[in-house]
Order: sequence, then C-alpha cells, then structure tokens
Amino acid sequence: MEREKIGRKRRGIAVLTLAALFFWYLPQIQVSRQIRKEQEEAVEMYVREEKEENKEENEKSEEVQEQEPGSTDKNLFRTIDFAGLRSKNREICAWLWIPGCALDVPVAHGQDNAYYLTHDAFCRERIYGSIFAPCDTPEDFSERHTILYGHNMRNGTMFNNITNYKEESFFTEDNKINIIMNNTLYEYEVFSVYVKNVSEVNLAIGFASEDEFINYAYNEAEESLYKKDVDFSAEDNLITLVTCSYEFTDARTIVVARRCN
Repeated sequence: MEREKIGRKRRGIAVLTLAALFFWYLPQIQVSRQIRKEQEEAVEMYVREEKEENKEENEKSEEVQEQEPGSTDKNLFRTIDFAGLRSKNREICAWLWIPGCALDVPVAHGQDNAYYLTHDAFCRERIYGSIFAPCDTPEDFSERHTILYGHNMRNGTMFNNITNYKEESFFTEDNKINIIMNNTLYEYEVFSVYVKNVSEVNLAIGFASEDEFINYAYNEAEESLYKKDVDFSAEDNLITLVTCSYEFTDARTIVVARRCN
C-alpha cells in the first residue's frame, strides 16, 4: 500500500513537471513559428534569385545601361527590392544573408539603440526585435568597421545561430556573412569568435588612424577561440555581429569578419 502511494505521488509529480514544461515551451514554439513565418514572407516578397545561367548572361552583356532600383547588379544573383522595403520602413539599410545560420533578413538603422530591440524591421512591436546597426554607424556601412546587434532567441531564431561559429568545424568551414546593399553583394569571411562579459567587450568604430584600425583588427583576431592566418591592411573592412550568450551572466558572443570582395 505504501509503495502504491509513493508510486502515485511520483507519477503525479512527473505529470505536473511535464505539464509545466509544456506550458513553458508552448509560447516559445509559437514565437518561433511566428518569426520564421514572417521571415519567410519577407524573403518571398522582397528577394529574387536568379539561376546561374542567367547570372552568366548578365555578366557577359555589355548593353546594360544605368541600373534602375531593383535591377540586378552584375555581381549579384540575389536581388533585393529595397524600394519596396523602404516604403515600409525608410530605416531599412541592408539585407543580411548567412545560409549556414538560417539568416535571411533585413537590417535596420535607427535613430537610437533601443527601438529595434522591441520592434522588427517593419516597425511592428515584437519581443524578438530586429537585426540592427547602432545609430552612430553610417547607414551605408562606409566606416571601416560596422557592428550589427540581434537577440539570441532560445528558440533558435534571430542571432541564435551565429553561436554556431563557436564550434570549430563550423568556424573553419566556408560560412561567409553576406551583406547586400544597393543590390551589391559584399562577402565577409569570419576570422574571430569569442565570448566575453558585456563590461569587457570593447568594440570600436571611427578610428583615428590607419594604424589604430589595423591594431584593432589584430586584437580581435587574438581574442578568437580558434585562430586563422590573417594579415590586415588599412584597406580592409570589418563587420561584427553581437548577441547575448548563456555561458554566464551578461555574456556576449562576438563574431568578427573581414570583407573579401
């Protein structure tokens, strides 16, 4: 009899635990579906991909005159309808595409660094916010170094998958960061990934000299969990992706890449 009571009690606890987990995960599952659905809709509406043969024909053509908004750059097989995007939000400045991280999203550039923490790129109030460049970054990414922020959603969306770069196999593969602006594709090769307390993160833009920029790039390379053989020059252009991390309180995952085209 006593064993039966203990057994019923344990089964009751197990049921309550499963119920609690279900009701905890359910909202996250719903949010995940909402994010993925909205991102898929954005890609469907604003991204057009060409077949490789069409791309080659465009490259060979010498009859292409001055391009109109939405036309395809000779270096690009993905065309982004920036005119359509900016009709929804004039602060959309670029498109971020990292196939290995399931990222294919517009990038916003706000008037402050708080708005896009709680609003998506189409100005809809969302707990997962948007990928955005800080307000002190030129919206055309003309600085030698550009920083992008995004939430690390535990459901695997937004900047969650950039933490894949902390895996050595993923870091060493050809998982480039792609930025599309003015229908030109810029590829960035990741050379550094590390985790630090937010109070110790020292990201810099607007360098006073070429030497200061080059020293900064080498310092970021030294921070990396894994090393790549890289040489930097004043002509280089860097991009850094920043998101929360869960190794310890106030941790941040930092991914740094250099433009390679």
